[in-house]
Amino acid sequence: MSVCRFSCPAPHHSKEQKQRAKHKEQNTNEHMKSPLFLCAFLLLLATGLSASAAPSSWGMRTVHDRKAPFLLNEAEMSALAAQPQPPTPTIRHYDSQMIDHFSFGAAPLSSSAAPYYYTQRYLTYDRYWRQDELGRWGPMIFYTGNEGDIVNFWNNTGFAFELAQEFGALVVFGEHRYYGQSMPFGEHSFARGNVSYLTSEQALADYAQLIAFVKTEVYPNAARVPVVALGGSYGGMLAAYFRIKYPNVVIGSLAASAPILQFPGLVDPYLYNKIITDDFAESDGCAQGISRAFHEMVSLAEQGEQGMQTLSEKFLLCEPLKSKAELPLLLEYAYNAISYMSMVDYPYPNSFLQPLPAWPVKVACQYMTPDTQDVVRALALVVGVYYNSTGDQSCATVVEPISPSLGTRAWDYQACTEMVMPISANGKTDMFLPVAFDLKTRSDECRATWGVTPRPQWVPTYYGGGNISAASNIVFSNGRLDPWSGGGMLKTLNPTMPHVYMENSAHHLDLRFSNPADPLSVKEGRRLERKHVALWINEYWTFFEH
Repeated sequence: MSVCRFSCPAPHHSKEQKQRAKHKEQNTNEHMKSPLFLCAFLLLLATGLSASAAPSSWGMRTVHDRKAPFLLNEAEMSALAAQPQPPTPTIRHYDSQMIDHFSFGAAPLSSSAAPYYYTQRYLTYDRYWRQDELGRWGPMIFYTGNEGDIVNFWNNTGFAFELAQEFGALVVFGEHRYYGQSMPFGEHSFARGNVSYLTSEQALADYAQLIAFVKTEVYPNAARVPVVALGGSYGGMLAAYFRIKYPNVVIGSLAASAPILQFPGLVDPYLYNKIITDDFAESDGCAQGISRAFHEMVSLAEQGEQGMQTLSEKFLLCEPLKSKAELPLLLEYAYNAISYMSMVDYPYPNSFLQPLPAWPVKVACQYMTPDTQDVVRALALVVGVYYNSTGDQSCATVVEPISPSLGTRAWDYQACTEMVMPISANGKTDMFLPVAFDLKTRSDECRATWGVTPRPQWVPTYYGGGNISAASNIVFSNGRLDPWSGGGMLKTLNPTMPHVYMENSAHHLDLRFSNPADPLSVKEGRRLERKHVALWINEYWTFFEH
């Protein structure tokens, strides 16, 4: 899921920046390799450290005579390479997925007419699938694909394969329409009119139809097997909604880091940024220094071209910023890095969104201490931990994508329609420039870009918001370090819908492969999740056989 903090001002992009951004997005659509993204469903845009030697690449050398800690060292690079790898999937395509599940018009007879079906990509793995002592085939573990290329979610959801080994399950990952390679109208999928079929409701109907197809046409022995859904972030929301709307299809769901309450009137919109700030505040002086840096950036921008030149130099920008009007680009660039680092503040090196060291927030905060003088330069080094931990880049680009595998364009449309998830900053409970979510401004942007008007109350109305105690068999898990936990379900609604709260855990860490560095709370969380999956499966067979 994506966060955009200031005003995301497309009008302020230079022609060259737009061309670079377009090229990067095209490249992303072609190569998409990593999962998750704080996509644009929350747009908030707000508007030194004397290095003993000027770094030849942003943040790559020394700060106060210290070697920059964020460059991944040989051991960390080895740890990245040695991470458990998922099994190689079989890549499949469902060629008869309906574009619109909720109308009953006849399929067009002419090939020149608008398409009625599209090709949905999905991944399967059946080497763990086996029969039990009673001859019953194991369950299906179904991942509810979210806002990105499904291959990257496959690569970063190791817990699905651990469950499959334990329960002898068939694994299926469904790709979300309009992401990755599942484009209903090909290269014209985002044209007005065509993009209108991009909704969570249509996506869930896709998954229900896909499961039925897999059970009957691909794996006939799975016709009677129970299905357990799981997902993280927006995918976690979908997993929960899947159980709520299609209890006949899935017997239960693991909804990890699912911010189902991050909608107007359900939670404090300032909580997201407070959690980020609390994470950085665990390192002495870090949050205070970041706050000072944002304010000094505004002060420098007030100096006009000279101030923008100074900012460009401190951030080692490849293309210098020319005017104050471009400041929001730089503010958003810095904010996104801080936000995503907090989200993936994992206890071991990982490359989920970007290659990062273990505990990246603590690593970044080594640059921002109580003694730091040049806090703007220090902030550049802090965000460099996110964007340039490998040290490959000699300069920074403010249109740098958050992650190469996240579908920012599609998510922006969803944020303009039903996924209206306000995030605000006040500069008091958080370290950011004060910016309140403005629905009118956002609506104006959405109408100009997509020709649509957001419907903030639709998702809570359709799926139940926080009033879902009548549902069953959903495990909600959240981590204290995850900013999205502020919008998560943090209480047990009934005995079949427990909440798992994990200390020192960030964004759906529990869905990743088990790791020796995992906090005890995450290990315990997975134990409880396994317990409930086993319970659901046993209850299913008990009911089915009687």
